[in-house]
Amino acid sequence: MPGTNEVFLPEGTLRRIYEPVFDELERTGPKRWERKLREAHGLLLDEQYAFGIKEGDKTHPTDWIPRIVPASDWERLEAGLTQRLRAINVFLGRLEAGKEEVVPREVVESSILYDTGWKDRFGPVPVRQIAFDVVAVEGRGGWEYLVIEENAKMPVGLAAMTRRRRMSGEVFFPGSMAKLPVLPLDGWLGRLGDALRAASPKGSDATLAVVSSGPDDQFYLDHHIYAGEMGAILAETRDLEVDGDGYLLYRPTGRRVDVIYERVDEDTLYAEVPGLLASHIEGKVHVLFAPNSEIIDDKGVGAFVPEMVRRYLGEEPLIENARTWSLAVEEDRRYVMDHFDELVVKSRGGYGGKEVMIGPEESKASVQKFRRQVEENPVEYVAQETIDFSTHVLCETDGADFLLRDSYADYRVLVLSPDPTDPHIVEAVPGSLSRVAAPGKHVVNISSGGKMKDTWVLEP
Repeated sequence: MPGTNEVFLPEGTLRRIYEPVFDELERTGPKRWERKLREAHGLLLDEQYAFGIKEGDKTHPTDWIPRIVPASDWERLEAGLTQRLRAINVFLGRLEAGKEEVVPREVVESSILYDTGWKDRFGPVPVRQIAFDVVAVEGRGGWEYLVIEENAKMPVGLAAMTRRRRMSGEVFFPGSMAKLPVLPLDGWLGRLGDALRAASPKGSDATLAVVSSGPDDQFYLDHHIYAGEMGAILAETRDLEVDGDGYLLYRPTGRRVDVIYERVDEDTLYAEVPGLLASHIEGKVHVLFAPNSEIIDDKGVGAFVPEMVRRYLGEEPLIENARTWSLAVEEDRRYVMDHFDELVVKSRGGYGGKEVMIGPEESKASVQKFRRQVEENPVEYVAQETIDFSTHVLCETDGADFLLRDSYADYRVLVLSPDPTDPHIVEAVPGSLSRVAAPGKHVVNISSGGKMKDTWVLEP
């Protein structure tokens, strides 16, 4: 059975918080809704073309029924996730200093996201932003939240969130947004830019570069949006070079770059910009996702974050992990191999829904194939319990009626560390890049067939 639906009660009654949205949807009607779908897609394409991106469609698949988060739920989410980022920054600082004592050294050194041959330089605030993937399950006192994974390396989300919000207010639900006290996303891309520039001693005067792999990237439109709204340079690796003094230059203008917000594969970045790693180590440029800082994206390391909270903050975790087994631990490995087809098994360093097997959704042949892959290198995998987390709705029409279908949904919440030197100053963007899976599937990633949703966080 699927998880609890957030929009409808078990008997099929609409939850009160969604009444303004569905009243407006009913007034709109299926035919006019289809016109709105075309209008929104056209507006998003116009923005893409305005940035000079003429080839392909970079606008991202979206379901336009918003997800609504009451203030009390958001308060718990925000408190739990900001707590986690504070603990993660302490962990990375101790790792750089050689004093880390929560995550076993063998777990760190076996990670494909950690290279013992590199010298760590994370800075006083190691992670400036992190995206937490979270699911909701129904508890006795309401929704309870579980963290599925952290995304420090490629925390996609904020640009897409702002564009979904714009369409909600201008095209789909202007009346509902006027009735409900929705916290705005205005200005948050600028605040992200401020947080990223804080990694440089120059602060607000620092030159920030968004480094993209170019037009073929599915998120190339987002890269333009980031650069435009953060006042940053948009560059590809071919536009960058390290000069004779070890400083990074933007080749077309000769301008010195102080901070890199990389949206390109790390190996490609360092291979195609010789000297960049040395420049970062010497403090002449700051690469935001510094080498080895993405160790927190390792799902085997993420399993230890609650203990980081206890040990380094002296607090109890406000949000727990989904139950996780590490195949680097013999006892865990035996359990996982005995229950393989019941679990979610994933690569520690995989992302974007890649190298993930959801046992109950796979054929016997697929399970056996993945099992053989895991047996070749078990230390590289973790397993999590299969969770029937909450569902939302996918809205389609058949021309005459609306068709609503259950779809598993997660939250991707972005948390920032904006202070130049204090890693305990953190703030969460009041929204989420919610993602919904194809009906019957648990994997919500856009690259795996999921869709985005606007998420409305309500004021207290």
